[in-house]
Amino acid sequence: MLYNSTRGKAPSVGFEDVVLTGLAPDGGLYLPDSLPRIDAETLRRWSQLSYCELAFEVMKPFVDGSIPDAEFRAMIDASYAGFAHPEVAPVTHLHDNQYVLELYHGPTLAFKDFALQLLGRILDHFLAKRGQRVAILGATSGCAKPA
Repeated sequence: MLYNSTRGKAPSVGFEDVVLTGLAPDGGLYLPDSLPRIDAETLRRWSQLSYCELAFEVMKPFVDGSIPDAEFRAMIDASYAGFAHPEVAPVTHLHDNQYVLELYHGPTLAFKDFALQLLGRILDHFLAKRGQRVAILGATSGCAKPA
């Protein structure tokens, strides 16, 4: 799968380059050139998967072979193994037809843990492959859980 800049003035690139580049050179955001079609049977099958299994299935077309499947599965499993709830992002029934998705079971108690725990591992994978290193500074509104 190729990714194109929203400004249309940068070359199309693959997943690895999107992850390592961030913004396109023309200042645009990278978007996939197409979206996978998901039929009703696939959705029914996916409804029985664990969070990690579903994450793999949803993201696999976008990674598009740039990370071997076994390694990508391992990255996903490691990313969410430290979450405080076995379902990672449980849906809690409040009453009647009202539910809440709990996005605070990660290591910093912030919703950003869902993306950033995995992104760090993906970055490490691509940087090691290229023999490169990087320093990343970030901020979060969450806090680390007490030891």
